[in-house]
Amino acid sequence: MLTPADTNPDFTRPRADIWIIDSGRFADSAETLRGLLAPDELTRYERFACRQTALTWLTARASLRFLLGRYLDLPARELAIHTSENGKPFVENMYDLYFNVSHSANIVVIAMTGWAVGIDVENLSRKVDSAAVLRRFFSPTEQASCAANQVIDAQKTFFRGWTRKEAVLKATGEGIAGLAHNEINFAPGLTRAMLTYRGSQEAASSWFFYEFEPAQGYIAALACQSPALAISEKRLQPASLND
Repeated sequence: MLTPADTNPDFTRPRADIWIIDSGRFADSAETLRGLLAPDELTRYERFACRQTALTWLTARASLRFLLGRYLDLPARELAIHTSENGKPFVENMYDLYFNVSHSANIVVIAMTGWAVGIDVENLSRKVDSAAVLRRFFSPTEQASCAANQVIDAQKTFFRGWTRKEAVLKATGEGIAGLAHNEINFAPGLTRAMLTYRGSQEAASSWFFYEFEPAQGYIAALACQSPALAISEKRLQPASLND
């Protein structure tokens, strides 16, 4: 059950809500989830060939609509979710509520806050040629930071930096074009994990990061150009859809 405090749209104080959703728990709720989608979203859902991919996408999109409806006190299915020129989704609202969504395998994460926000999650078992990715998309400074922090768990260290980098790109809406605009520190537990932003260390210090593990075998990061945010991690359960 969700309470009003769980979906409070007042973000005048520096805080963010992170919703963690396991799509596997929603397998028996597919009909309810479909009922939350707009017609064009239903069409997109029906085009997925892979059952697991379809369920994760359905859970992510329907959960986003459900939560936005709760925060904004509007019918979930009737919400107009727009897309910016760079592909970043947004909803026009009187609360200046910002959101972002990410999913990997069966885990979905959704961030809600009062600042332009990005969030990214990765399954640590995902097969990636990390050395090639580092050479192509990360600066020599970032590569050195990754190397200095990967003694204990190289895979986790790589994905820590990757989720931070991706979260920044999703916050700005730049996409891959913004890769060169920031340099990320790979050290764990940092709330100020930007080394440089558009060539400036001072600008980098304005970025707030939050690292978390939404489920065993996953790592995720939130990025926001904001003061330090009080983070509340919440879990959405199938029963909440019937509140």
